[in-house]
Amino acid sequence: MEKDINAVFEEAIDEHSDMVTRICILMLGNMIDAQDAYLAVFEKLFITLKKGREIEDTAKWLAKVAYNECKSVLRFTLRHREVNLPDVTEPFKKQEEIELTELLFTLPEKQRNLLYLYYNLGYSTKEIAGITGQRESTVRSSLKRARDKLREQYLKPEKGEIPDEKQAEAY
Repeated sequence: MEKDINAVFEEAIDEHSDMVTRICILMLGNMIDAQDAYLAVFEKLFITLKKGREIEDTAKWLAKVAYNECKSVLRFTLRHREVNLPDVTEPFKKQEEIELTELLFTLPEKQRNLLYLYYNLGYSTKEIAGITGQRESTVRSSLKRARDKLREQYLKPEKGEIPDEKQAEAY
């Protein structure tokens, strides 16, 4: 039984480590808190497995636990958080991912998290509602507002620059 738990645990880390890391970084905005939350998430997984509880969908379970763990960290953080973008973009390898992450940080935290769960992890609005504890209609309207804000930020002209019509029509 012990080897089975360890094998399942190691498999979960191998398959879902990046997802949990990114959720923690995007929600907490700094690497130190994200690492603490990451460890707490996998500790909870190990304890759950050790108790003999069956987890139906490991990815969804880990996403929910990561989301809730990060909410707990934020709730009890009394100091003012400062986002250091180079630290946040560190785990992303492609320049496009780095630029998108920087653009995401122009959004409020709740919208940023919903976009990540929906687009990067591929959860439906119903599943996100289950993870975040919000109503499905609230998730849908928040996603729409987040997309609108992102579009506005992306198309915002830089110092006198006017976006071309093709670029504006694409969004």
